[in-house]
Amino acid sequence: MRREHDEEAVSAAIATVLLFAGVISIISGMMVTVMPVIAELHGAVERENMVGQMEDLASETERLSESGTPGDTAQLTIRPHTGTLGWQLQEGGTWYSATHQPDSSFRLEGVLDLDDSMRFRHPEHHIESLCVTDLHASAESLNHYRLPILDGEVTATPTNALTSLLGANQLTFEQNNSTSSQTITTDEVWTLNNGLSATNGEAWIHSEMPLRVVLWRGTGGAFSPTPDQPLPGTDEGRSWTVPLIANSHSIHLESESPFTLEWETGSTSGSGSSSSASVLQTPSGQSDTIHSWQGEITTSQAQQLVLRTSTAARMVIHWGDATDLDGEGPGSLSWPDRSGSWTGIHFRPPAMEGSLLIHNPNSVPTTAKIGNLYHAISGYSSIRIPWGESDFSWIEGGEPIQVEWILDTQTVGSTSTHAMGWRPGSLSISPAADTGRISGTNWKFELPKSGGTLEVPSVGSTSFILQPASPTTSWSTNINQVGNSNHSSPASVIAVPENHIGALSIEVNSGALRIYAASGDNGSTEIPEDGAERCISIGLRASGWIEVDIPWIPVGHWKTNDIRNAWRDGTHFFGLQLSIRGAADGDPHATLGSAWALHLPRFTYTFDSSVTNLQILTRGGFVGTNHPEYQADVLTPPPSREGPGPRLAATVPVAMPTMDSVGGSAQIELTLTLDVREQIATLDAYQVRRGWDGPYAVAIAAESSAEVEYSSDWLAFPGQLDMLDDYVGWVQTSPTMPEVVYHAGGQSVLFNLQVASLTSQTDIGGTA
Repeated sequence: MRREHDEEAVSAAIATVLLFAGVISIISGMMVTVMPVIAELHGAVERENMVGQMEDLASETERLSESGTPGDTAQLTIRPHTGTLGWQLQEGGTWYSATHQPDSSFRLEGVLDLDDSMRFRHPEHHIESLCVTDLHASAESLNHYRLPILDGEVTATPTNALTSLLGANQLTFEQNNSTSSQTITTDEVWTLNNGLSATNGEAWIHSEMPLRVVLWRGTGGAFSPTPDQPLPGTDEGRSWTVPLIANSHSIHLESESPFTLEWETGSTSGSGSSSSASVLQTPSGQSDTIHSWQGEITTSQAQQLVLRTSTAARMVIHWGDATDLDGEGPGSLSWPDRSGSWTGIHFRPPAMEGSLLIHNPNSVPTTAKIGNLYHAISGYSSIRIPWGESDFSWIEGGEPIQVEWILDTQTVGSTSTHAMGWRPGSLSISPAADTGRISGTNWKFELPKSGGTLEVPSVGSTSFILQPASPTTSWSTNINQVGNSNHSSPASVIAVPENHIGALSIEVNSGALRIYAASGDNGSTEIPEDGAERCISIGLRASGWIEVDIPWIPVGHWKTNDIRNAWRDGTHFFGLQLSIRGAADGDPHATLGSAWALHLPRFTYTFDSSVTNLQILTRGGFVGTNHPEYQADVLTPPPSREGPGPRLAATVPVAMPTMDSVGGSAQIELTLTLDVREQIATLDAYQVRRGWDGPYAVAIAAESSAEVEYSSDWLAFPGQLDMLDDYVGWVQTSPTMPEVVYHAGGQSVLFNLQVASLTSQTDIGGTA
């Protein structure tokens, strides 16, 4: 066999292969160039498909939050393209701050990181204390009330928000490892059957709605209920919701301005107007007239009292044997200074017949100026003086003091047979000396004396209930008692021997405490929510950032469901109100600034283009995207209402998904429901700031202040607010700052802040 090679055929075959390879190479090169373009076009389609739907969702969220009533709903169909829908709960939120003193600022950082620390900045004043309160900004976050280990009657009723929860409120009572639940309406009063018994151990009340809880002991007492919306800076208010027991109740109201009032219970109603009285020895800038009203309400059963006044006022309720101010009944209450704190310099005690106990919580002697007369008070001791219409006066302490009003009008040497103790039976929260609030780290005071006589008083039946106001706490006293406890353990009880002489000192080594003082068998007090007013001592002034520990457990590394459980049971706060206090205008614990920080769950659509994990999201009424190329962009800014004049109103919508809400790439049906809307601040502020957490914070700040670029003053003097006279609105003072300040041309800002709690339910609605 003879073989011959066709060289031309071989060459042609090789040429064909090479040509095909070249074509493939060219096509591959084209594909490398074209595919990113195709992917970007795909990403653009994804974005356009979802932007409108997210904006519609944000619009419905804003509408429900600002103008809806509880129970109102909005339904939307969300149709994803090829991306994925889902909720994220751990990526921060927003905060607002307001200052109460001129030429000052209050800034926050890291307050929503789910850990136990934060930073704040306020360089203008020496800061004595920081108090934080859990806002429970979601209907999923329950309110918890820890009852002191005492005997007595307990009443509770839902407080009035701007709009109340629709329908009934679920309330659970827990004691001695057993629970019982009851459903009450918003105008109903819950009472504890058979009363509270200390022998059964510590008790708790858990509620979906904020409650007003009152403990009543014996045959009478006195207390000052908290307004439904306390004014930052004074803690006065214009409306109260109080659960009364079946008894006689005398209501005392007083204000710096004339006022009218209306009140109602389930069975009766009434109205009135204030009368005026002169006050001696008035500090500079204060009125020499006090306006007050006194009335009596008798109830045959537990009923809800709703009372409203035309101006900010303070209320006192004295009941039972204490209804007649004749010196016969028990009753005692701590009275705040003009800044709303219980340790201060300037006090105007209630215009009610009785006596005053003036305490000196300092080691050095001081004086109390009353009616232009000076009264000496030794260190860690108290004086007792009569108090009547001819004595009404401001009290000015040489050093910070504490003032307590008591019903008994007897003086030393009286031969009357009633109320002969140094102090009649009473129950109250003992204010801390270092913070001037209902919790803190330091108490030094002369003991209440419910025994003996006025001439020879003795301690009598006196005890203190120490509740942790932090995850853990340790403390010691000067009567050789020490304690360590965590938040889940029962409170500690200190019983003081009747023969004790001298002051009682309680010092906290770590954490914080809330202390109830029970003297005798009578008295009454309001029970604050467990997450309210957790105060820590600061004691410094700094020009830079101050880092502090927040008295809650860190949950940043917990699973999502565990974090939700922590929000529910109060282990970690869901929304936070902060107040910093320090010396200002002659008051040692004046409110310098207030702030509100809110977690905002976000609804996110995640998709790919030439890069992966792009997103379009909405939370708190804001819509943003990082398409293309991870560039944060604001599509819809957070809602706020401005003007006319230096006015600012904001409603922050907090939309929490239900536990069974679905996500993914399928078409879903989303239902938004407004649970409750609450007004949490209305005040005149010298400066208002708004900040955001997360990767979109700087973009939101820049978008909010875009209009300032049209200001001639800002173009000439960038970053200088004091030179900005032709613009009112949000300003980002630095391009890298994740916050803006509301500039009002040097005027104070009428600031209103509301929080709307919404529930979001998503169900599978079809195939995308």
